Amino acid sequence: MGLEEIEQFDLLEQKIESLISVIGTLTEQKTTLERKGKGQQAELDSLRNEIETLRTDRELVQKRIASLLDRITECGV
Repeated sequence: MGLEEIEQFDLLEQKIESLISVIGTLTEQKTTLERKGKGQQAELDSLRNEIETLRTDRELVQKRIASLLDRITECGV
């Protein structure tokens, strides 16, 4: 095996090691992003539930106010 072939193998080995390193980094980033995405989805779900609760509460308050206004009107006030 000649010197040129050895240099080519060394270069190939370096490139493969570099690719393996990049793949490892990308895999870690993917895992981190997936975790963040799940956390954000959970937060979004929580906020949606809170909005729905607030809407329900608002409707209840509106009905109670309307009922109280009706009662006041019935009293002739």
